[in-house]
Amino acid sequence: MSNTQRSFIIGDEWLYYKLYTGPKTADLVLTQIIKPVTDDLLARGVIDKWFFIRYADPKHHIRVRFHYTDINKVGEIINALQPSLATYIQQDLIWKIQIDTYQREIERYGEQTMEVSESLFFYDSKMMVDFLDMIDEEEGEELRWLFSIRAMDTLLDDFGYDEDQKLALMEQLKIGFGKEFGMNKFLKKQMDKKFREEHEKIKEFMVFTRDNNPDYAPIIDVLETRSEQNKTVITEITSQVDKNRLDNLMSSYIHMLMNRLFRSKNRLHEMVLYDLLFRTYKVAWGIRKFKQKAKTS
Repeated sequence: MSNTQRSFIIGDEWLYYKLYTGPKTADLVLTQIIKPVTDDLLARGVIDKWFFIRYADPKHHIRVRFHYTDINKVGEIINALQPSLATYIQQDLIWKIQIDTYQREIERYGEQTMEVSESLFFYDSKMMVDFLDMIDEEEGEELRWLFSIRAMDTLLDDFGYDEDQKLALMEQLKIGFGKEFGMNKFLKKQMDKKFREEHEKIKEFMVFTRDNNPDYAPIIDVLETRSEQNKTVITEITSQVDKNRLDNLMSSYIHMLMNRLFRSKNRLHEMVLYDLLFRTYKVAWGIRKFKQKAKTS
């Protein structure tokens, strides 16, 4: 019999909002409403974590879950959100708001690792709204996909994946999404071309530092903050699962990271970016093997 609570209605410890809005406006809702409100609620101890995902049912919306420890605080969360949400409703930027039952995906995240996964979602969501708040429309789209690659790589580092393990996991993800999109010779040619065009840019973005690119220092800040916050979470997760199970969890964590970052066509972005990151790892693997061979010859 499971001890992990599966469903949460209003009055339980999670409050769950669905905010129906367009894909572009979703970023505004996240940076102009959710970020300041959650920063304030966290600072006042009204909530101790929150997270969001983007979804379509089929109408596009953001799902935001707030975790509180005191039932008397529910009204404070609702009151904190109400003025901004009412303004967006009046301006037709949000067209529907629902409060719903939060159903945990226990089968996906595991009974022992469900709660700690929610903490990981919290740190990831916090990182995402902080990142979205710092990009503008001009450079935003290129920065968004470059950031996704570094954010995935950093998460794998944080979980202790070595180069070979990273390569193997990204190969799994790349193959899975390639099948979904009917990877064929034509599509593969397009991906070859994309990688040739972007490889240098990816390589630079994955290793830049505050010193050699001070303009992007805030990007390192948000990644390092997530890494620091995730330390105890990761220790708890890795102590509960074996390598196969960890790979399954990592696939889900990375998928949710991508979901939070991209406004639309998420699965297409995933297919392309898993492929690009796999190829980046493959090139690095080839260089390592060449150097090892040179040493022994």
